[in-house]
Amino acid sequence: MFHQIRWTIEKISQRLNLITPLVYRQRQEIAPFRYHTLESPRALPPVGLDVDDSEWAVIEPHTYWGRWRTDFVLRTHFTVPADWDKDAQVALSLPIGDAGEFVHPEALAYIDGASYASCDRNHREFLVRPELRDGQKHLLVLHGWTGMGGDGMAPPDLGTQLLMRPCEVVVIDQPTRELIAVARVAVGAAQVMSENTPARGKVLAALDRAFTILDTREPFGEDFYKSVPEALAALRGGIAQAGAPLDVEIIAAGHAHIDVAWLWPLGQTRRKASRTFTTALRLMEQFPDYHFTQSTPQLYEYVRQDHPEVLEEIKHRVSEGRWEVTGGMWVEADCNLSGPESLARQFLLGRSFFAEHFGGHAETNVLWLPDVFGYAWALPQLLKESEIDYFFTIKIAWSQYNKFPYHSFWWQGIDGTRVLTHFSPSDSGYNAMATPKEVLETWENFRQKDIGHEDKTPPVLLAYGYGDGGGGPTREMLENLHEMAQFPALPRVRQEHAGEFFRNLEESVGDVLPTWNGELYLELHRGTYTTQARNKRSNRKSEFLLHDAEFLATQATLLDTAYAYPYADVLQAWRLICLNQFHDIIPGSSINEVYVDSTRDYQQVTTLGEKVRDEALRTIATVTGGDLLLANTTSFERGDLAFWSQKLPAGKHLARVKTDEPVYTQTAVDGTWIATDNMQPASVHSLKLVDGEISKPTTELTATSTRLENRYVRIEINTDGDIIRVYDKINEREVLPKGAIANQFQAFEDRPMYWDAWDIDIFYDDKQWLAEPAHSIRVVETGPLRATLEIQRRILHSNYTQYVTLNYNSPRLDIATKIDWRERHILLKAAFPVDILNPVANYEIQWGNVQRPTHRNTSWDYARFEVCAQKWIDLSEGDYGVSLLNDCKYGHDVLENVMRISLLRSPKIPDPEADQGEHHFTYSLFPHAGSWNEETIRASYLLNDPLLVYTVPSELTKDAARQEQQLPTLFSVDKPNIVIETVKVAEDGNGIIVRLYESQRSRGKVTLTVGFEVAEAYRSNILEHDRTALTVNGHDVTFSVHPFEIVTLRIIRA
Repeated sequence: MFHQIRWTIEKISQRLNLITPLVYRQRQEIAPFRYHTLESPRALPPVGLDVDDSEWAVIEPHTYWGRWRTDFVLRTHFTVPADWDKDAQVALSLPIGDAGEFVHPEALAYIDGASYASCDRNHREFLVRPELRDGQKHLLVLHGWTGMGGDGMAPPDLGTQLLMRPCEVVVIDQPTRELIAVARVAVGAAQVMSENTPARGKVLAALDRAFTILDTREPFGEDFYKSVPEALAALRGGIAQAGAPLDVEIIAAGHAHIDVAWLWPLGQTRRKASRTFTTALRLMEQFPDYHFTQSTPQLYEYVRQDHPEVLEEIKHRVSEGRWEVTGGMWVEADCNLSGPESLARQFLLGRSFFAEHFGGHAETNVLWLPDVFGYAWALPQLLKESEIDYFFTIKIAWSQYNKFPYHSFWWQGIDGTRVLTHFSPSDSGYNAMATPKEVLETWENFRQKDIGHEDKTPPVLLAYGYGDGGGGPTREMLENLHEMAQFPALPRVRQEHAGEFFRNLEESVGDVLPTWNGELYLELHRGTYTTQARNKRSNRKSEFLLHDAEFLATQATLLDTAYAYPYADVLQAWRLICLNQFHDIIPGSSINEVYVDSTRDYQQVTTLGEKVRDEALRTIATVTGGDLLLANTTSFERGDLAFWSQKLPAGKHLARVKTDEPVYTQTAVDGTWIATDNMQPASVHSLKLVDGEISKPTTELTATSTRLENRYVRIEINTDGDIIRVYDKINEREVLPKGAIANQFQAFEDRPMYWDAWDIDIFYDDKQWLAEPAHSIRVVETGPLRATLEIQRRILHSNYTQYVTLNYNSPRLDIATKIDWRERHILLKAAFPVDILNPVANYEIQWGNVQRPTHRNTSWDYARFEVCAQKWIDLSEGDYGVSLLNDCKYGHDVLENVMRISLLRSPKIPDPEADQGEHHFTYSLFPHAGSWNEETIRASYLLNDPLLVYTVPSELTKDAARQEQQLPTLFSVDKPNIVIETVKVAEDGNGIIVRLYESQRSRGKVTLTVGFEVAEAYRSNILEHDRTALTVNGHDVTFSVHPFEIVTLRIIRA
C-alpha cells in the first residue's frame, strides 16, 4: 500500500524518461545528409569516397523527407573530436525516422566506403571503433529503405513522411546507462510481481532509495553524474537483498525472423539480411554474453554474394560458439504445400550449405520454423533422415479452437519416428522483447511445470528480437537479460543457443515428456492452401520438371561417359524452387511484387529444367534409334496416352523401333495423341516413322453432347453442363447418389475476420452461388483413343471453359479448366457428392497419407473444415471408393459424402490483384474397386507427370552410325506399395541416389531391380551419408521397410 500511495512505480518511470537523454554526456551534431533515391534494392549504392553528391538534396534536421517504399542513399561526414576522453565509449546516434512498422526505416552504414554497422527504428546507435576517433573527417553513407508507410495491409499513407532528427557523434556515460538498465528491469519486475511476493516491496524500496540519492536538480551537470555511482550501488544492493530468483530457468535465444519475402520483395530481403547480420555482429562486440541464432542458408548466401566480409565475421563468431547457424532448411519453408522431394531438398541444400561454409559440425541440429502455417506428419522422419533431432515452432498457439496441450513433447511422425519438440509459451511468440513481463509469463504460461523431478526442472525457451522484417535483438534487450540472470522472484535467465536448450530439455526431463502421435494441424490460415493459384501451379509443375530432368540426366550419365551431369543447373533450379516455397511466398500471403519475382524465378526453373531434360534426351537418343522417344519417369507401369506436339506427316504411322509393331495415334488440334501399352517403370522407349497408314483401332469409346462412355464408365451430362451420372460398368456401381450433381462449381462469400490472404473462416458457406447453365456444349474429340466435351459456362462475373475427357483405356475422368477469374472475396470450390459412407477420408501428404474425419462431432473435427492434401484425396467403403486427383491444387474438404476441391480465392490484402485473370488446372475423378491403394497413387502420378515425347533432331535420325539399343527399365520394385520418388546422381558423384517410400502402412522385404549390374549398395540418408551396406545380387538390391518409411539408397555400378 505504501508504494501505491507514493506512486513509486509511476514516479520512477517518469524519472527514467527524465534521465535517459543524459546517457549522452557529450554530443556533436553531424552535418546534414545529402539524399539520393535508387530504382530498386538491387541497384548498387554509391558508397565510395569519389562519389559527387553535391547536387543531391539536403535533409536538414527536424524536416520531413523521403517517400514510402523507396530505396535511398544518405551521405555525410563526421568527426570525433580529438579532445574527447580516449577511454569513453563513442557512438553514432542516427534517428533518421520512424515509419511506425517493423524496423523501418533501415539502413546499412558504410564508413569510408566499407560496410560497418546498421541502423533502424529500433537500433539508432552503434559504437565507433577506436581507430575512427582520430579527429579526422570520415565519410558516412547510409544505404536503406524508407519502409511501407503503414502495416502493409493497406496502401501507404502518401501524406506522411519520415522525420529526420539531429544525428550526432556522442559520448556514452556508461554508469548512467547501467543505472537506467537496472532500474528499467526493476520497475518492469515490480509491475508483474504479485503484491503477495515479498521481493516486490523490497525492489520498490531499492528503486525509491536509489532515485532519492540521484541528483536531478536542473540544470543537469556534473552533480548528476557524480551521484550516479552511489545511486546505482544502492539500487543493486537493495535488489540483492530482495531475495532469490525462482528455481527455474529460461533460455533466451536471440534471433531475427526475416521473412524472405512478404510485404517486401526478395531484393529488399537480401538487404535486410546484411543489415540484420551486421547489427548482431556490432552488438556482440558490446555484450560478451550475447548468443545469436539465425536460420535460413538463403540469407547467408545473399550476404556471401553482397558482403563477403560480413560472412567472414560471422564465421569467426560461429567458431567462438556465439553465433548459432541453425534451421535445417534452405528457407523456413511451408510444410503443407511443398512436395515430398522438395522437403527433402530443403534439408539437403540447407545443411550442405552450412557444412560447406561453416564446417561439418557448425550447424546445430534444430529445425527452426517459428512462423510456418502447419506441419506435415512426415516431418519427424525427414528430420531424422537429415540428422536433425529437435523441432521448434510457436505457430500452433494461434489455433482458433483448440489449445494444444503441451509445450514440450515428443512428436511421433507418420512412420513412428519421434523428435523432441518445443513450442515457446511466450505470449509474444518468436518476437519477444526480453522484458520482465515476458520472462515471467513464459514460465507462468508453461503447461508442464509439474514434470520436474528430483533436482530436474524443465527449461523453457524464450525467442527474442525484432522480427518478420528483421532487425533482431537490441541493446536494451541484452541489458535486460543481463540484469535478469539472477533477479529476485523472476525465473533465472541465461543466454544460450537453441541447440543447447534442447539438449538441456532432453537431459533433464526427456524421459517423462508426453508423445503426440498425429499431425500438427494449424487451425488457422486455411486459405493459404489456395491463394495465389498460379504460383502454386508453377511450384507443382517445377517439382515434376526437376523430377523428370534428374531421372533423364541420370540415364544419360549411364549411357554416355562423355555426358557431364549438370550439377550446377540442377542446383540452381532446386534452390529457386525451395526459395519460392518460403512460408509467405507459396502460401499466397505476399504483396504483388513478390509474385512478379516468383514468376520470373519459375521461368528460370523452366528454362534450366527443360535444358537439362532435353540435353539428356538427346544423349539418350544417340543410342536408342528412332524418330521419337517416349519416357516414363515414374515408378509405375503405364499405358496412358502421350501427347506429341507435332502431327504425323501424311502417309506415315508410328511403330516400335525393335519390333516394328504399329502404334495407334489420334490427331488433335495442336498435335497427336499416342497410345502406349505397358510402358515399364523408369523406362525410355523409341518409336519410328514408318511409311503407310494404319487403320484406326476399335474401342468402346463414344461421345455425344450428353454422354461420354468407354468400357469402364458411363458419364452423363445434362443440358446445363452438370455431371448427373457416373456409372461404373465393371463394378456395376452408381458412383453418385440419386439426384446428385457432380463437378458442381460452388462460389462462396469469402471474407475472413482478420487475415485476408491467409484465412478461410468456418462461416464462408453462409452464402453460396452456383454456375449459370452452359451456353455451349460440344464434342471436340471423338476417339478412338480420347473423347472430350467442351463446356462453356459462367459463374458470377467469371467465364470458364471445361474440357471433360475420357480415354479409351481408363475409368479416370479428367476435367481440365480454363477460367477468367474476375471475383473479389469469393472462394470457388468444385463439389463431388459420392455414394460412399465412411467417417474418415484419406488425404495424400508428403511421403504418405493421413485420415481425417468426414464429420464435425468435436471441436477437433470441425476445426478441420478445410485441410491440405497433395495430389489426391479418397473416400472409400470396404469394397468401393472414389479418388479425387489434382495437378496443382491443395485445399480440400470432405463433409459426410461430399468431396470438394478448392480452386480459387480472391483476397485483396496484401495483394489487391491476387488471382485475378486466367487460370488453368485439371482435376480428375477416379472410381475404383475396393479401398484406395496403389492404383490411386499411380493415377495421381500419371496425371501430374505425363509421358514425355521427344522429337529426335534430324541430324541424329540421319546418322548411319547411330545405335538402336533397347534400354532396360532403370529401376523397379517388386512391391506395389513402394513408390520411387527420386532418381539422381549422388552429390559427390559416387553412384546413383534412389529415394523411395512405403505408401500403404505395410512392412516387409523389398527388392529393387536395377537396369545395370550393381557393385555396391548402401542405405543412405537425405544428406547422402551412407549408413549400412545392403545385400546385392547382380541387378537386385534387397532391404526391409516399415510403414511409411522413407528409404534413400546409394547404388554403385559394377
